[in-house]
Amino acid sequence: MRTAPVKTWLTRCLVGGLLAASPALAQDDAPYEYPDDEPARDEQREADDDAYERRRRQVDETDDFRRVSEEEGEEGDFKSLANMDDPNYGFAVELIGGALMLDSSEGNFAKTVAGMGVRATWEYGRTFNLEPLRENLWADLRWTYGSYSDGTDFINTSTGVHYFTIAPAYELKLGKSPFGFYGQLGGGLGYQTSSLMIDADETKVNGMKPVFQYGVGFRGRPRLTNKMSLSFRVEFMGFRRGYLNDMFLGGSLGAAF
Repeated sequence: MRTAPVKTWLTRCLVGGLLAASPALAQDDAPYEYPDDEPARDEQREADDDAYERRRRQVDETDDFRRVSEEEGEEGDFKSLANMDDPNYGFAVELIGGALMLDSSEGNFAKTVAGMGVRATWEYGRTFNLEPLRENLWADLRWTYGSYSDGTDFINTSTGVHYFTIAPAYELKLGKSPFGFYGQLGGGLGYQTSSLMIDADETKVNGMKPVFQYGVGFRGRPRLTNKMSLSFRVEFMGFRRGYLNDMFLGGSLGAAF
């Protein structure tokens, strides 16, 4: 057999193929970046930058908040802004009605008559800009009136009593509600008019005395609108004029602004 020429021919073909083939170089293992991935990377980079900027601003605001709290006071107290965001002015007007028990100068039991009047209220505690005192301190400018008459058709008398008083009060609020109990002390003037009729002849006697006002009550101011509230009270009030001690048991109704 002729095997040597065949082996020689195969060897020559194999060597020739190796020489003709181009050399294979080592390739990079990193994945190929397609052009479509570039915008996505830019958007991700922008999102990361925005998130970092937001975190940085939050840290700066926290530092400013802490610095202001330290500057406001040694204990970190903040200045109250209640005067700026409260829509109310702290004024109220009410009509008064009830039973007025007038002390008798003869030593008899008090004469009970209808009492009426009007008052204006100012919450002066708002001027101090202290939250615990804003609605707890207030004062009344008040007029209260009562009258009675006695006698016969031939001889009769009529008496009228006016109280003009200014009285500060302190109210104990029932939590955050618009209701509370209060105590009140004040003073003013008491003006009494008396008329004696004998047949057709009339004799008038008028007098004025200092008045000391004191008492307790319950006050409510439920809100009706953003700037107006219903204002009402139930009270037991005393008016001391000289040696006479008149008492008033009643209430009032009005509006607060």
